[in-house]
Amino acid sequence: MFRRRERFERTDVPRENPYRNVIGVVVCVVVFAALAVVVSAVWNRVSLESRLGDVGLSEAVDSQGSVAVAASGYAASTDDRELTLLLVTDDVDAAGSALSSVRVLSVNHTRGAAGYINLPADVAVTFGETRVSLSSLFATDGYAACVQPLATATGIAFDHVVVSSGDVVAEAASLAGFDSSALLRSASDFLKKIRTDMDATELLSLAGSIASVGVENITAFDAPLVTDVATDADGNLVETGLQAVDAVQLAITLGLLVPGA
Repeated sequence: MFRRRERFERTDVPRENPYRNVIGVVVCVVVFAALAVVVSAVWNRVSLESRLGDVGLSEAVDSQGSVAVAASGYAASTDDRELTLLLVTDDVDAAGSALSSVRVLSVNHTRGAAGYINLPADVAVTFGETRVSLSSLFATDGYAACVQPLATATGIAFDHVVVSSGDVVAEAASLAGFDSSALLRSASDFLKKIRTDMDATELLSLAGSIASVGVENITAFDAPLVTDVATDADGNLVETGLQAVDAVQLAITLGLLVPGA
């Protein structure tokens, strides 16, 4: 009679785990998901940071040169002012987007006051050798191309420029008290609406100044305008169909020029 051989499992040989492949897939999915979250977070931060310190705007602000105006019986004010050009468009990222609003925000740090000067979007400026409207220049050449021509037309050297999709002054004021990290962490919706030459510190400083004055206390004025004229090929002055800024009256309205002694 044959005896049945007993089978013994060897403890020194690893057993095949039927779930090993499933576990491996799950681990890979978790790792890739975590990596995607990290990459997305980094990309989002880089994207937000790119809206601050815009290279084109920074170069445009730096290239303005001296554009101050003078008038008999007036002297340049010695008040400490911060002049920010505010350009509003439907899409800050789209090429050829329309310019809908132009304002200059003047913050007088000496007197603790602030005011707006409203300009028409189609105000006349000189680009190269041609008189054009600011709105057409904005659409064809972009926001950075508008800074120098408008500075020359208004006699204002802008300290900063903000291009935004909508009025963001009140939102900016609400950022007072933030630090740079909190700005990127908690104000992503605001940052997605703008492009500016300012870095985070400068933007937060302006926000603090606006908040100190109070958005409701910012006075608004319309820029003084005159009929725009240009010289034709025969040397005659002809109307262009546009309106130009009266730079001297604008400087007086803003308080950049004050009655002299």
